[in-house]
Amino acid sequence: MRDSSNARRPWWAVIAVMGWAVLATSQAQAGVKVGWLDDVVKQVVREAELGGKSAVKSEAKVGKLFAKEADAGLETLVKRSDDFARSARRLDAPAESALNARFARVVQGDAEMARTFSNLAPAEKRVVVEMGETAQRLARRYPGQAEPMVRKLGIDGLTAVKVYGDDVAEVIAKEGPASVGVLRKTGRGGWKFFTETVLPNKKKLAAAGILAAFLANPEQFVDSVGRATQFAVEQFSKAGIQLASAIGAGAANGLEKALGDQLSAHGLNNLVLRRLGMILAGVLVFGATMVILGMPVRWMLKPVTWPLRMVLGRKAA
Repeated sequence: MRDSSNARRPWWAVIAVMGWAVLATSQAQAGVKVGWLDDVVKQVVREAELGGKSAVKSEAKVGKLFAKEADAGLETLVKRSDDFARSARRLDAPAESALNARFARVVQGDAEMARTFSNLAPAEKRVVVEMGETAQRLARRYPGQAEPMVRKLGIDGLTAVKVYGDDVAEVIAKEGPASVGVLRKTGRGGWKFFTETVLPNKKKLAAAGILAAFLANPEQFVDSVGRATQFAVEQFSKAGIQLASAIGAGAANGLEKALGDQLSAHGLNNLVLRRLGMILAGVLVFGATMVILGMPVRWMLKPVTWPLRMVLGRKAA
């Protein structure tokens, strides 16, 4: 008797089963791609460090480098990497032939890996090459440390190293994924502020809850060229940290506010008067500084008195 169970199954159930089968297959293929990328980077690192494929193959089963990204799929990792590079305006689009040549150099002409590489989409090829080349540089710069470093960096960290240079790798590996966000949102200027001002005061800032706020929104604390904002001055002062780089700006803002308050009290507050008051205050500060340094006051007045003497002298003549 013919089995008619399939005939009795509703059409929508058949479609659902087929859909799940396709989805499972695509997810499995994505996982294979990420696992393959893991193997590529691992081989590149060990060849750069040890200089031989035999050593690489004998240790090929030691942990995964991209365990956190294993379920994301290579396509997702490509998007994340491209978004980061695009934010820094450093997204390259090399020709496919150039990518093939670069990959062959990275894996030392491994034929099996080259066959898998040839089946990837162009964007996937580019990211695989970039990750391999970046890992290779790290292996040469940090012999014996590159593999655990790459494991800590992950795809996002490797992309940051590729975009901004090898010197950011140690900090990212130590401070974790949140540090990548500082680069992504503020670039080199914010990174300098992060490494030279934030990290040396990390414990104080963490205790005051300011470190978490900075990592979440670093652009509130530092401008595009790496200068601390007034917001940073106020927040860091809560942790007992004075930002010397922003004291001038803070003082100027405070002086302008005070002038505004005084002018408002007399119904004269407007932008022109505030600016004139700031200029006059600057002149007085300059004059006071010259007096303190023992400079003659006539030197300060010379730019004003010299033209007056010229005019008066002509009139007398």
